[in-house]
Amino acid sequence: MKFFIKSIITFFVALTGFIGGILWAIKTNWDPEPIILVAVSSLEIIGFILLKRVNENEIPNAFSLQQPKYNLNNSNTVNVIVNKENDLSTTDVDEKQKALTRLLFIDDNYLEYKIISILKKAGWINTKAIKDVTDLDDPKVVEADIIFVDINGVGVTLFEDQGLGLASALKRKYSHKKIILYSAETTGDRFHKALKEVDNCLPKNAEPFQFINLIESYNK
Repeated sequence: MKFFIKSIITFFVALTGFIGGILWAIKTNWDPEPIILVAVSSLEIIGFILLKRVNENEIPNAFSLQQPKYNLNNSNTVNVIVNKENDLSTTDVDEKQKALTRLLFIDDNYLEYKIISILKKAGWINTKAIKDVTDLDDPKVVEADIIFVDINGVGVTLFEDQGLGLASALKRKYSHKKIILYSAETTGDRFHKALKEVDNCLPKNAEPFQFINLIESYNK
């Protein structure tokens, strides 16, 4: 509405300039200045007319695309009919991906780790957790797509460096799986080879959205 009013004002100013320029040109025997004023005013008037025609053609079309259809049934209620032809719902696709993605947490204190229940509530229903791995061919390991490994307290029967060794071995055996290390410790061997071999690392107290964003990045 503001744009329309502004255009109308511009049109009248241009029209006034055009008429005034003609009169000025006649009085000055067609000097260059009034001729320039007439030319500029003419262009503004032409532009207003063209813009008005474009808006008249576009606005109804845009409105018709957004306007839903309504049906009145016998109960006098209104049903909105939405055309879903060729409509791909990203929410449905995301939910399907969540349901198909299998997550595994290897954590000796997983019962106290809230992120597991948070992920399930967020739609990652195939999230499982085990206290430790004593066999790299454990069925839960084999079926998992993304494996989170705690640095401390796991892999103790197989590796001297616990979770670091376990994560490294899992990545070498299952290179197609995403292996993520996490830990509550802020110190440790920052040059361990496992840190370079795994796909990512997170602090154990990272915000839930950091875990979710990381998982989603592997599902694109």
